Amino acid sequence: MAELAQEFNCPFIACAQGSDVHQYLQIPARRRIITSALARAAAVITCSGELARLLGEAGVQESKLHPIYYGVETDIFHPGNKSAARAELNLPPEEKVLLFVGNFLPIKNPLLLVDAFAELTSRQPHQAFRLVLLGDGPLHGDIRRRAGAAGLADRVSLPGRKPPAAVARFMQAADVLCVPSDNEGVPNVIYEAMSCGLRVVATRVGGIPEIMTADCLGRLVERGNSPALAQAIAAVLATPAAVEKIVFHARQFSWERTAEQHHQVLTAALHPAGGGK
Repeated sequence: MAELAQEFNCPFIACAQGSDVHQYLQIPARRRIITSALARAAAVITCSGELARLLGEAGVQESKLHPIYYGVETDIFHPGNKSAARAELNLPPEEKVLLFVGNFLPIKNPLLLVDAFAELTSRQPHQAFRLVLLGDGPLHGDIRRRAGAAGLADRVSLPGRKPPAAVARFMQAADVLCVPSDNEGVPNVIYEAMSCGLRVVATRVGGIPEIMTADCLGRLVERGNSPALAQAIAAVLATPAAVEKIVFHARQFSWERTAEQHHQVLTAALHPAGGGK
């Protein structure tokens, strides 16, 4: 992209996502390529302030870095009737439902969530719990084996990948979204869950703390700590959800706002200060 921009004498904007920064900057050869290319960019858009900070530490000019959060499709992700959603999804009304949405990859660490779920059920043996993991990936078999070894095969559901409308329905039916990742930018599922009025328990990694800024939204825990994750989930489930407050917080993450911020960055790249028309 940098070479094409130079050939056609036009500016280019780079977008950096979670893996681009967290993983590739740790590889010296890729780090050199990335920082060299970004040095020629008119602007660099990141999905979180944390990613911008890491690129700045790698040597990218700070004035070029523009954190812009994603938006939420509120026509799909919004509060719904929990009883109706559970009836539709065959989830018993008495269960406390924990939801995971994502790829079954080591960096997403769904196995940590299975361990936390096992601890949660052992702490509260008289409460009916269910863990629903939406997605698929190389850890699918490991998840089933880990759940089976803990005697929880009948309480762990793996419905597979689902389209956005179905994901929203599960969010309307659930009691908490769990994000046990070892690293992230800012995962879309958190915006989507909040837009549904669903609380979140997540690891304190990447840009997640930037948007999880109020107690009513859920809890943050250190990564890789299944007892802490279980404790945080239990604490969230022990109190009623302030759905209206959660949804109000989510409204700031609109696609309209995201589009306007991108438009501002693109306009400034085309018409830089002092650069003429």
